[in-house]
Order: sequence, then structure tokens, then C-alpha cells
Amino acid sequence: MKILKTLFIVVCITFGMQSCDEDVLDLKPLSSVSEIDVFNDKALLSAYVNETYTGVYHMHEANDLGTIGLEDLSYIKVQNTGGYNEYLTAQVTPDNGESFTKNRWARCFGYIRHINSYFANIEGSTIDQPSLDLLSAEMYFMRAYYYFELLKWYGPVPLVDKRYGLEDKDVRLPRASIDEVVAFIVADLDRVISSSIGTVTSPAKASKGAAMAMKGRVLLYAASELFNPSNDMSKWTAAAAANKAVMDMSEYPLASDYGAMFNTSAYLDPEVIFAKEYNLLRSQGGSSGANTLLFPNGFEGWQNAGPTQKFVDMFDMANGMQPLLPDGSVNPASGYDPQNPYANRDPRLDDIVFYNDLPFKDRTVEFWAAFTDDGNGDPTGREFLKDANGILLVGKDSYARGGEISLTGYAWRKHTVESLPNDHNKPPAVFTPDIFYRKAEAYLNYAETQIALGNEGAARDAINVIRARVNMPPINYTGDDLVEAYRRERAIELSFESHRFFDVRRWKIAEDVMGKRQKGVWVEKLSTGQFVYNYGLITAASSGYAWHDKLYWAPIPRGEIVTSEGAWTNNPGYD
Repeated sequence: MKILKTLFIVVCITFGMQSCDEDVLDLKPLSSVSEIDVFNDKALLSAYVNETYTGVYHMHEANDLGTIGLEDLSYIKVQNTGGYNEYLTAQVTPDNGESFTKNRWARCFGYIRHINSYFANIEGSTIDQPSLDLLSAEMYFMRAYYYFELLKWYGPVPLVDKRYGLEDKDVRLPRASIDEVVAFIVADLDRVISSSIGTVTSPAKASKGAAMAMKGRVLLYAASELFNPSNDMSKWTAAAAANKAVMDMSEYPLASDYGAMFNTSAYLDPEVIFAKEYNLLRSQGGSSGANTLLFPNGFEGWQNAGPTQKFVDMFDMANGMQPLLPDGSVNPASGYDPQNPYANRDPRLDDIVFYNDLPFKDRTVEFWAAFTDDGNGDPTGREFLKDANGILLVGKDSYARGGEISLTGYAWRKHTVESLPNDHNKPPAVFTPDIFYRKAEAYLNYAETQIALGNEGAARDAINVIRARVNMPPINYTGDDLVEAYRRERAIELSFESHRFFDVRRWKIAEDVMGKRQKGVWVEKLSTGQFVYNYGLITAASSGYAWHDKLYWAPIPRGEIVTSEGAWTNNPGYD
């Protein structure tokens, strides 16, 4: 079995998460460092443990922006790379599936082997026990992290809890059930929670708080329909308790400023429980970075992904009402004006989305086009306005200019920093972190458990805490309306944090929301200076989007199925 035979021995000096102690360099030439040295020297073993963090998936890996290109509320432009096209058009197979999963199978099992090697070799170590206990807590946390990644993508997977060698040729571990994998992950997290590790450590490192937050999410997923088709209510009760424990942790207060958590350089609010940090030595990647990847064209950004109109329509009016009715018509009681669409909306809209006429830097965002005749925004068969010298008289960020244009009429503002240039990786800039766990999620997770358990008042209370942070009125929905309001709140609050991709699967609603044509907005500036908003824009590539229920799980790579010699079958739809 490939996952059991891959040689994964690493001694690293410079890490993505944290550098090793410089004393390591003075110990012995790397060419002569042995496994015995590593497990009997605190500095070397700390380096070995730190290496496990380098496999954490993040939005700047290969400029892929996490899972945003695989979600229904965003449009990704680079669909011919990274497995996007195969996934979005339902052409995933066991031969190409690791492209859209970013090689999760091999990568996660490689790090799990690395972690299991640690546990196999610390017995008899001469390092003091308190230090070993702290290092072991980190390793339990990271093993839980990698198994949770595998569970989210593949469902049942083999549980490898020891290091196997090349001589173990006949090992054929079965795929454990979802419940068994969940129990394994929770057991590792409980070891961290009961250990001597701090409740708060560096946000980029394991902590008791991070283990509690991961446990809350793991148990929420385990209770959800995809993982819990029989709707075992005891799983919802367990998820409720785990997330309530995170809500009650005073060490992680909710941030007072939502936007500052994501749009301020090198800022980590106390709400953040676990994150990947960047600095001048650990950049966001190559010559790019969040500003380059996300800024509008006129600010020299690439706009690699853009929110869809569906996402923008989710934002309530400032009075707490939805702008549109379920049939897509204007909600007359809301005060929404489709020709002044961004006025009086949930303030998080300004923190999350670049939209036309949004004040930014020294001007407003200009997604508009102008034409030789006034119209309704649709450019079909029309001529863009030019001056006497043939220069386009269109918005600086407009699709009419060509280049790195927005294909939805929007761009993602979340994770960008207004005070920095688009060339995000050059001194003296520092960089916005990727946040994996934060306090607000626990409130929303808890709300979901309370809806499932029939405690609608408790669910509304938890949701309203999150809304109160941005001065939004409380909700008072019940029944199915409460479920939809909760899902909108979750989509907004946790947007662009790699939640939506998994949420629509665990809720089993992907067949309703995926595989659809994605819509945006055309904006026209009339000769009077007024804007016209036309919501008929459909991104061209999305016309070929499709959904197949097999995509609820990723396929196990074909090579692994073959190597198992009949011990495994693939996930449904991948035969």
C-alpha cells in the first residue's frame, strides 16, 4: 500500500510555520544526523514536530485561494488549472481527482506517517518528560488535522496509527467507517485538551483552544446529513456540547471589528484560535499575495476570483430584512433599490466585497462601462465610449478595458489590505494571515445544533450574537425560514474561509446549488453620470457547469485501489 511504504524522514532547519533553534546548526552536520539524534535532542525533535505544520493547506498555496473556486458563491477565472474544470463540469475520475483535492490523499498520509514515526521513536527518549508531553500534544493535534482533512474529502479512510516499514508488505488496512474515523480524531483531540499544553499559544501552533475548536467542527460535520444519514440525535447533542465549550472560552473574545480581522496587515485579533501567519520570511507565495490575487484591475490586481450576484443578494438590508423575496423579486418592505443596490446593507458587505462605487484608496471602485448610447447595461451589440483619440472612457476596473478583469462585476475584498500596494510580498509589507478557526464559528456551529435539536430560541440567540457585532438587527425567523437565515448568516460571516465547499455537502444541498450558471452584474454609466445595474450577466464558462452526486466525496486515487488488491472499493460513482 503506497501510503504505508512512502519514506518520509525529514529533518528541517527552516519551516513554513516556525524556524528551528539556531543551536541545531551547531550540533552535527546534517549528513550525519541520525534518527537516534533526532529523538534524543530537544532542538532536533522540536524541528521534527514543527515540520508537521508545513502541510497545512492554505489559500495561497499555488495561488489557488483555498476552496473558493469550488464553491457556488464565487467564480474562479483559472478554471483550466488546478482541477477546477474537472470538478465544476463533473468530470472527476479516480485518475484526475487528486488535482482538485490538491493531492490530499498522499500528502495527508505522508504527514500521518511522519507523526506516527514520532510516536514510535519517543519511547526511551532522553528528553525530559514535560517537554515530550508538550511535543506529543502538538503531534496529536496535527494527526487529528490530517485525518479530518481526509474525512472531509474522502469519507471512510484507513486508520493508520503506527509506523509501518517497507518490510510490512502484506499490510492491508480496511477503510474505517465514518464513525470510527470521527472517534479516532476526537480521541487525539481529547488528548490535547487534557494535556499540559496552553489554552492559548502562538495562533500558528497547536493549543488547547485550537483542539477544542477543531473538535467542535469535527462533531458538527459528524452530525450532519452526509455523515449522519440516520440523523442520530446524540451526535447533534455531542456537537452542541463541544461548540458550547468553545463559546464559553474567555481567552478568545469576539472581535469588535469584523473587517480588521481580515483586512489589516499582520493583525491577529484575540478571536483567532488557529491561523497561518505570514511575514517577510514566510510570504504568501512567489510574487503574488492576497492584494495581487484579489484587487480589482485598476488597482493592478488579478481578480482571480469574484463573488457572484447570488452571494451579494444574501446580505440583509441594514434594517435586517432580505432585499429580495424567494422568487427573486424585490422585497417591497425592505427598502432595497436595485438601481442603488449597495446602500443601507449589512456593513460586512463593504469588508468582504469590492463593488461598483465603493470608496477605496484614493477613488471609488469603477466596474462600470460607458457606451456611445445610453442603455440598460447589457453590452451586446454596442460600442464602448471613446474620446477623440480613441481612448476608452470607461471605469478603471471595467471589463471593457480587458486584461485582468472581473467576470462577475465584483471582486473579493476580504483578505486584502488597503494600505498596501498590490505587490504584496515586497518590504516593508507584512501580510494578512489565513484564519482556520475563530470564535464566531463556534456560535454558528452551536446555532446549527440547536436548530437540529428543536431549540430555535437558543439558535437565534447564538446567531444574533454574531449579528450584534456588526450592529445588525436580531433575527426572529422560525422553521424553514430560520434554517435559510442561518445558512445565509454562515455564508456571509465565514465567507472565503473554506467553509462553503464543505457546508453544501454535509447539508446534502449540493445538487440544488452546484452545477448552475453563475451570475453577476453589468454596470453602465449613463451620459447623465447615473449608474444602471443589469443583473443578467452570466459568466460564459459557467454555462457548462454540471453536478453529479458522486462529487459528495472525492475519489480515492486509482493507484491506491489497485495496490489494495481488492481490499478497498472506491467511493460511489467512481467504479
